[in-house]
Amino acid sequence: MAESTLPYDGKNPDRAIGVNEGKMQYGSAAASGHVEILLPSLPGSPNGEERMLAKSFGPFVASKIEASFKRQPYIKSGATQSPDRVFRHYLGAAKGAGLVDTGTLGRMEKLAAEFEGESEQAEYFSQVLRPWLHSLSPTKRR
Repeated sequence: MAESTLPYDGKNPDRAIGVNEGKMQYGSAAASGHVEILLPSLPGSPNGEERMLAKSFGPFVASKIEASFKRQPYIKSGATQSPDRVFRHYLGAAKGAGLVDTGTLGRMEKLAAEFEGESEQAEYFSQVLRPWLHSLSPTKRR
């Protein structure tokens, strides 16, 4: 992930406008997490990449896991991953993109192992995983 370094003096964030991968980016966006990240899509998805804001990583992952629980069996196109595989996918994306710190990655690894071994995955997700994902705060990106 290439990111631009913007000439930002800290006084007027609107003056720190730069271009990052062909898109306009404001200097204050990186500090608040309003940076758009491209992530690889789930296997079987029609698109190769997904876009999300770095600040909404936890809720984004939670929504993808919820969607995998609600997937209708008669639909033959699109991603067909189980909820635990979806969580593992985004764990790998978080590692690769540097979206969370090492302590959070360790906690995600433990939760992923517990989630995979859980017989009542929907219950575990609603009681443990969803609240934890919604509590995540992004690391500051520069």
